[in-house]
Formats: sequence, structure tokens, C-alpha cells
Amino acid sequence: MTRALRGYVASALAGLLAGTLYHLLGATSPAPPWIALAGLLGILLGEHATRSLIGCLRGPRRRQSPADQAPNAPSRPSS
Repeated sequence: MTRALRGYVASALAGLLAGTLYHLLGATSPAPPWIALAGLLGILLGEHATRSLIGCLRGPRRRQSPADQAPNAPSRPSS
């Protein structure tokens, strides 16, 4: 399991634990309503789609190899 995935799993488990405790204590959750969560999901999807679209429009990025880089300036002989 990757480090990022472990963070997501730990966050989900902490949320489940908090939800269980809220229910057992008879408290209401301070979480936003479902419509707000759907809006947040839309924001994330829009951000990802925009990033992907811009990447496609720019084309593939070309990595420079050492041979493509400018040669070093000629060295001067020391006197």
C-alpha cells in the first residue's frame, strides 16, 4: 500500500470512528449536508479535468538529455 493510500485509509477509518462515537453519544455530526459534499466533489473533478485538458493542449513535455543541453563555454588557458 502506498503512502498516499495509507493516508486516505487512515482518514476514512478516523471518520468512521468519529461517526460511531457521535451516534453512540446521540450527537449530530458537524459534517456538511450531502449537497455540499457533492459540490466539493464537483470542484475536485473540475480541477482534475482542467489540469488534464491543459496538459493535452500543451502536448507532451520533452525531457532534455545531457546531449541536448548547451555545451560548456570553452575554457581559457591559464597564464
